Amino acid sequence: MFIRTFIRATAGFAVAVAFAGTTFAQSTILVVDTQKVIKDSIVGQHVARQLETIYTSAQSEMIAKSTPLQTKGKSLQAQLKTKGNMENVRADAGLTAQIKSFQNDQEKLQAEEFYATKELQITEQKAVSLVSIRIKAIIDQIAQERNADVVLEKSLVIFGGPADVTDVVISRLNSQMTTVPVTRERLPRQPLPRRR
Repeated sequence: MFIRTFIRATAGFAVAVAFAGTTFAQSTILVVDTQKVIKDSIVGQHVARQLETIYTSAQSEMIAKSTPLQTKGKSLQAQLKTKGNMENVRADAGLTAQIKSFQNDQEKLQAEEFYATKELQITEQKAVSLVSIRIKAIIDQIAQERNADVVLEKSLVIFGGPADVTDVVISRLNSQMTTVPVTRERLPRQPLPRRR
């Protein structure tokens, strides 16, 4: 998940870092495998581990919140079976109050799932942004040092053998950045609009 997001985030600068006014045939072309940079770099592995821990924690939170609701739902189903029909259900004020409470709890759980998903997305985006800014700076520097006219994502190259600078990018990234803050975002909770 982290790698897919990173690829989307870096596609803009990895496709073409710089263009000179020369013809394509005379251009100096470099390629970078950004997926490998993330997978093999120290900081990429750090971010992946931190995100995995956060995802696991969020999943445990959701299980803890949904389990009592599932138990409540099974209890209500058992009570509804004993009533036989909806008229008998509506006649039981205590049971109808339990059903209403259960529906409210379901809506709260859906809102919590929505916000938890958003929080994880923002958490990942912030971490990815910090890494991608540094990678872009490294690629820009390498392109200048090698007088490159174009830097392409390696997966886009179908034919030819342009110079692959992936290992250089990884080496420089490892020397410049080994960790970034990966802190779970927390959004204020508000009720979600009801579906009509």
